[in-house]
Amino acid sequence: MIPPSLRLLPVIVPFTMLPSLSPAADPPLAEERPHRLSVHGVEWTDDYFWLREREDPAVRAHLEAENAYLEAVLAPLKELRATLVAEMKARLIEEDVSVPYRKGDWFYYSREVAGKEHSLICRKPWRSDEAGDLLAPAAPGEEVVVLDLNERAGGDAAYGFGGGAVSPDGRLYAWKENRDGTDRYTLRLRDLESGAILPDEIEGPVFDEAPVWALDNRTLYYTEGDDTDRSWRVRRHRLGESPDEAEVVYEELDARYSVDLSPTKSGRFLLISSSSKDTNEISRLSLADPGAAPQGFLPREEGIRHAFADCGDQWFILTNEGAVNGRLFRAPLDNPAREAWVEVLPGDESIAYDSVEAFESAVVLGARKDGVPGFFLLDPGKGTVKWVTSPSEGGWVATGSTPEYTAKAQRFSYETFVQPYTVAEADLATGEIRILKQKAAPPGYDPAKYRVEHTFATASDGTKLPVWLLLPADHARDGSGAILLDGYGAYGIANDPWFSSHLFSLVDRGIGFAIAQVRGGGEFGRPWYEAGKQERKPTTFTDYIACAEHLTAGGWCAKDRLAGTGASAGGLLAGAVLNERPDLFAAFVANVPFVDVLNTMLDASLPLTTGEYEEWGDPADSRIVFGRIHAYSPYDNVGISAYPPILALAGWNDNRVPYWEAAKWVAKLRVLNTGPTPPLLHTAFETGHGGASGRYRELDEIALQYAFLIHHLRR
Repeated sequence: MIPPSLRLLPVIVPFTMLPSLSPAADPPLAEERPHRLSVHGVEWTDDYFWLREREDPAVRAHLEAENAYLEAVLAPLKELRATLVAEMKARLIEEDVSVPYRKGDWFYYSREVAGKEHSLICRKPWRSDEAGDLLAPAAPGEEVVVLDLNERAGGDAAYGFGGGAVSPDGRLYAWKENRDGTDRYTLRLRDLESGAILPDEIEGPVFDEAPVWALDNRTLYYTEGDDTDRSWRVRRHRLGESPDEAEVVYEELDARYSVDLSPTKSGRFLLISSSSKDTNEISRLSLADPGAAPQGFLPREEGIRHAFADCGDQWFILTNEGAVNGRLFRAPLDNPAREAWVEVLPGDESIAYDSVEAFESAVVLGARKDGVPGFFLLDPGKGTVKWVTSPSEGGWVATGSTPEYTAKAQRFSYETFVQPYTVAEADLATGEIRILKQKAAPPGYDPAKYRVEHTFATASDGTKLPVWLLLPADHARDGSGAILLDGYGAYGIANDPWFSSHLFSLVDRGIGFAIAQVRGGGEFGRPWYEAGKQERKPTTFTDYIACAEHLTAGGWCAKDRLAGTGASAGGLLAGAVLNERPDLFAAFVANVPFVDVLNTMLDASLPLTTGEYEEWGDPADSRIVFGRIHAYSPYDNVGISAYPPILALAGWNDNRVPYWEAAKWVAKLRVLNTGPTPPLLHTAFETGHGGASGRYRELDEIALQYAFLIHHLRR
């Protein structure tokens, strides 16, 4: 037996004690089946195209052989992997409750239970908004379990909760769930008074977006996917009727656009947004009228994006018209025509607005100010504006669920590399911040053991690129250390520091973690994003290389102790960078990597392809676009080169980045890599793009990656 006082202490295995990896049997070599392709007069052969044939038994057999080979190669690290799982599990907060939020006569919250993979969604009666009532545990017999996600999961490794919504009268709950890791969900309903699950069951909704109730408490709106999983329709379902009778309320025929929906905070309107990466068109529909038809605000205009929120008798409109990072207008509720708009806040190059939401007494604008995430509070009557951000520098900030239209404060959350997840609220009138709850620190956590640094690399064109580092407190700047560098740089998504107790399993072993904030992301608004997309996509890769070189030149790590990691579109970055500069890295982890870019973007039948044209371009439509994607597509540019050790991970049910992208990439690397270490591939057959969904199950996947990195970064 281990004494209780020692159970939570990590067992650190020094690099010098790690076993060597001896070559296992010869690695699997995928059969070469030449597949001829021709586009714009260009002809080429793809030898591993056949790995896309999911129904071919040889495909599954090859992937299983890859998994077996990986386990054989990493067998000496079995004890390390088990140790990593144990120490990460020991850092989990086994029992926890989220900060409740009010909706109607109830407080809603989620609760973690020791030993359970998933949360319980619960509610308790609302008494007041005072902190004492908000944070107090439910009185005996008062807690209602809205949904036990563990019961719903039934042990499925990829179970996914796709969002839920309670009816306006608080009696019914509608939610979406998925069991295979794809983006297709089933919509179900529960009577919260009896606990019974209603017979209404709707197949076809896509993505993790909650359904929306009309005010009659029996009409639901949801989005439906087409054959490529593009969200293209809004349907209206009335309880008790057959799902086949659900009325199509809105339909988007342009394959570049996807549809999403959300209710305004007032509950008066449903907003339907049809959006591409660069353009959107928004309609509103009265939730008071279950038979209402949507009304468009403005016809779509290429490159123009709007967001609307109703506040009292006015609409507030956030738009990029005439301001690349956005500006704010107002218009009468009964006349939102463009000629009725009055500017409230002009554009500002240092401020990038990204959302607008309205309470009865204030408008909230999500934004980044000089690269710092936060939000503005606008008093519509006084015209005053207050900026709110995290009290702690260097992390992410997000507005949280505050559904009551009459609320007096905006909920928000934040965290940093060394500060756990914190929930606070900002007074809508004064901007004063009140901390509601900081998630408990992991058992044994001592922030004095770590330090955070913020540095800037210089891109080839002189642009300063932020790099955030989480380091051991005694990490030397003499070139002897090790660093894992994360990168993403796509879709205008900001990659801000976050708190992860799992990372301490690396940092406690002397491996620092760094985030490269490269162009293509959204850290500094739309111009930062557009500097790394379409024809400027290679800027993302050269930015990441500049950050890597900055870390070695600045002594944060030795040249032979720098590893990289990237997931999804960050996996595209990984593949492109490895083709260009394989010498920079001692190892690389590519998680569900988007590496077969050219073939994917040439196949409009695949999920998400058509919606990605504005991000990467349409190579079938343009010879120029074809040429530029071909020039960087990682799979197409694997060459005879000494690649570092690579671990690629794929999900069999991944419909965003299909398993075959990683499988084809590794197959080609196996043949052309002249380095001493064959790449490794692991395919999770039960999961999709997000991997295992349970908080314990995911630890095995993380431990696999960490053990691989620890081994290759040792001295």
